[in-house]
Amino acid sequence: MCGINGFNFRDKSLASKMKKFTKSRGPDADGEYNDESFTILHDRLSILDLSSDANQPMIFKDLVISYNGEIYNFRELKNQLINDGYKFKTNCDTEVILYLFHKYNIDAFKKLSGIFALSIWDKLNKKLYLVRDKVGVKPLFYHFNNNEKKFFFSSSIKSLLECVNTREINENVIWHYSNFGRNDLKETIFKGIFKLSPGELLIFDDKKKQYKLEKLLNFNFETTKFSNLNIKKIIKETVNSQLISDVPIALSLSGGVDSNIIYSVMREKFGNKFNIYSFYFKDYEKFNGDFYTAKKNAAFYKTPFFPIEISHTDFIETAEKAVEILEEPLANQCSILNYKMANSIHEKILITGDGGDEIFTGYDSYRSIHIINLIQKFNIFKNFEVNFGPKNFRRIFMNDPKEMYISFSEQNIYKDLNKYFKNMKFYNKSDLSLNHCKSHKLQNRLNHVCFLDLDTVIPNDFLLRNDKMFMSQGKEVRVPLLDINLINKFLMLNENRKFGNFFKSKNLLKKIFKNEIHSLVKRKWGLQSPYAKWLKGPLNSFAKEILSKTYYANSERFLNFDNIQEMLVKHQNEYYNPALIWSLINLQLFFRKFKL
Repeated sequence: MCGINGFNFRDKSLASKMKKFTKSRGPDADGEYNDESFTILHDRLSILDLSSDANQPMIFKDLVISYNGEIYNFRELKNQLINDGYKFKTNCDTEVILYLFHKYNIDAFKKLSGIFALSIWDKLNKKLYLVRDKVGVKPLFYHFNNNEKKFFFSSSIKSLLECVNTREINENVIWHYSNFGRNDLKETIFKGIFKLSPGELLIFDDKKKQYKLEKLLNFNFETTKFSNLNIKKIIKETVNSQLISDVPIALSLSGGVDSNIIYSVMREKFGNKFNIYSFYFKDYEKFNGDFYTAKKNAAFYKTPFFPIEISHTDFIETAEKAVEILEEPLANQCSILNYKMANSIHEKILITGDGGDEIFTGYDSYRSIHIINLIQKFNIFKNFEVNFGPKNFRRIFMNDPKEMYISFSEQNIYKDLNKYFKNMKFYNKSDLSLNHCKSHKLQNRLNHVCFLDLDTVIPNDFLLRNDKMFMSQGKEVRVPLLDINLINKFLMLNENRKFGNFFKSKNLLKKIFKNEIHSLVKRKWGLQSPYAKWLKGPLNSFAKEILSKTYYANSERFLNFDNIQEMLVKHQNEYYNPALIWSLINLQLFFRKFKL
């Protein structure tokens, strides 16, 4: 994993400014390439082939690569290229991508299995290629100054803020954030700075001084009826393929089935010669079921286990730093936990179980949607539009997975948004910003709601948060259960098979891997924290200070502070809107930190 930057002219001062914000992503080495047309920068985190020969930017003939990521099938591709006559100087995946592009041009990207955000500069044809992996594990941003015909790209938004002439807020993102607590748009919160979407290719023609975008990498869902034995074999092989490294690897373990499946594969490969890390919350045993199950499993298999304590002071001390690292407001409390773990682990690589819930239906909301879909089969009035009655009653009449998705989204969790945001804009299904889902005909099925999550919350919350928080400390996070091979094969598996006859979450995975897992937590709630309790006590004054005009008055154009202060008092007396309060705290911290 690394940090990459580039622009289509020479400027040593700008290069230094941009690299300042990506250095933490690649603390092991840095490199720079310049010609008359382009500047390419690289900060390296050494994972494969630790020698200086594998440093970047790497050059082959007229091609220059600066790349962030890991290619898990690089050895297979390398052998194919050797058979085609290519000679290799390194044992890294970067050289494989470079030669592959030389042979296949943009079709080379379709052959890659891994996580990546990469740039290739073709100095002969004066074209720059930027591409991002299908799932969106690694971020990539760009800015084009049309008046000056200057193009910039980076792993970091802050690097691109050094390139824009004026720093302006993008109000579209504010309204998206108010609905969902994250940004799913292609635009960032800073006008003129954009994200490259997962699976998207950007080609910048430096002769014409213009760029074009193409959706290059897509999901190809299978309808094969896999046996349980085959599912188990494919999952184990996929996890094992992501354990390649020339540096030590660690595991983030919970009490759930996903990380424990990965644990079983790592034991087969490494024995007990790797470390396990797990969170626990100080003085709140209710929230530590996951931790104690993870600790019990590690003790049973005699694997080194390192607890990471989380307290309310971590929220106070880390919140502002987290906002700065994330570069856009993000309302997930787990950013605090991620940052604490990133600062606690000793290894360069951490494996997590992210993604298993979306593919194998692990959330309570998914169970609810599945049951609703079954009820709908017997609802003779299901094609009627119903806008009255309790929430779950209305859901029985929803025939569009986008409506169902919104119904269970953060917009459903947040209460009375129009009281706390001025001129609040509520999003409906036509307002959703989709990427992969746009090219698929969505059906009224749970799997298609999972696909919507995979297209939105996964890249724009889970993966973005993992990448930003851990790479700020020079650590790489791998997510084997979000491997494209597993998504293509298993996302569309029959929902009844995933749940079983008794509507049990992860029923299929638990059944398949029951002999490989010692213990599982009795009830998996997701990653829960005592934040809402702390907000009634030690975090209350912290929240009141931040969510006030005196902390940062400029945000009053969006926020109604009088009502927000009343909400904080209401939460002290009862549990009310804690998720929205954290969302507002992050937004207010962001406004002040970036002076917007």
